[in-house]
Amino acid sequence: MRRPGRWAGGLALIAPALIFACDSAEPLVATTIRISPLDVAFAALGETRQLTASVSDQNGNTLADASVTWASNDNSVVTVNASGLVTAVGNGSAAVTASSGSAAGAVGVTVAQQPVRMGVTPGTHTLVSFGETVQLAVQPLDANDNPIAGVSVEWSSADESVATVDSDGLVTAIANGSADITAAAAEASATAAVTVDQRPASVDLSPSVDTLVAIGDTVQLAARPLDANGHAVVGAGVEWSSADQAVATVDSSGLVTAVGNGNADITATAGETAAAASVTVFQVAVAVDVVPAATTLFSLGDTVRLAASSVDANGYGVQGFSFTWSSENEAVATVDSEGLVTAVRTGSTDVFATSGELRDSAGISVAQLASEVRVTPATDTLEAVGDTVRLTAIALDRNGNEVEDTDYIWSASHPSVVTVDGSGLVTATGVGTGQIRVRATRAGADYIGTATITVRRASAGAAKR
Repeated sequence: MRRPGRWAGGLALIAPALIFACDSAEPLVATTIRISPLDVAFAALGETRQLTASVSDQNGNTLADASVTWASNDNSVVTVNASGLVTAVGNGSAAVTASSGSAAGAVGVTVAQQPVRMGVTPGTHTLVSFGETVQLAVQPLDANDNPIAGVSVEWSSADESVATVDSDGLVTAIANGSADITAAAAEASATAAVTVDQRPASVDLSPSVDTLVAIGDTVQLAARPLDANGHAVVGAGVEWSSADQAVATVDSSGLVTAVGNGNADITATAGETAAAASVTVFQVAVAVDVVPAATTLFSLGDTVRLAASSVDANGYGVQGFSFTWSSENEAVATVDSEGLVTAVRTGSTDVFATSGELRDSAGISVAQLASEVRVTPATDTLEAVGDTVRLTAIALDRNGNEVEDTDYIWSASHPSVVTVDGSGLVTATGVGTGQIRVRATRAGADYIGTATITVRRASAGAAKR
């Protein structure tokens, strides 16, 4: 920047004196110019200062009507108009000259903008991720709001735990909160309000894939909202949802529960972002369950339908399995391919349902119950006291099958007419009608058979067999 030397004391240029030999009056000419003020300094572009020039003749007297011409030797620094009004244009130094005739005077002028106020942009800003930055720009201004170039600016943060700022005005988010960022130059300063308010830009969801092998099984999903720079957003709310609640449900904490076979996306949503985990429910059979687990059949030919299902680890049925049925003792009970069990004879057996390596059994007992005790003959007539007849008894279940291994206890309700021994032999003891009773001793004590016997006369006769 040019700094021409100051014209101290309003340096005067004196024209050579004109000496006349004749006795006539000497002409008056401009000899000296004095400018006021002698030193001019501007602190803002556009500032003005009125200069005045006093022109004196060779005798030191003021020439009141002398014409003055004004000029600046550097119009990029200051300009001057015809009346001597100087205007600051740019930083630097210049000389302003006043001329009248052959006389001239000059004054040094300095323009050095001084910051009076600052403008920081942006004036407010929100950072939504830790580590995110914003570049602040500062513009120092002089008193007339003209920008000042090349001014050294100092930056500071009111809370460096929230945001820091470097020497170039680059602000970096550190933690949620608010901090004023100040730019200062000389006596001027300005502040930008910076807020750090993390917002989720993504959700880290784990596990992202999982398979549940039993209805009722659970898996805990964990969702971590992250900002754009991968920092955890503490306190961000997460909403959970299942794309197919018939397959899997999810609670407000991210606990997923298997409901049915299939696939379901479980979504965690935080703010405007979301992530999904793929959950598959695929039941694995770990056992076979046969129901009813134990059955007693009370008549030969009676049946019971067994049902078999494959079950997962939580006891829920697994579809799609077929079973092979078998009886451990087909002499007691048989079973067909559909699980229909039929009683064959008294005893016990296990009936198995097998699927691959898995099988289960049901205990089958056949314990005949007599529903009837049949006596043959049911009625008879003996001709005379002393005659006899052999009665036979058979206990039958409800399907009409003889109840095996049954003993019979015979008794006479009217021993004065007839008696009976342990083998069913009836003997007439008096005239009249009597009843013979027989009770089955095995599994049918409540069932009693009867026979009615009539004795006609007291004289002996041939025995009837």
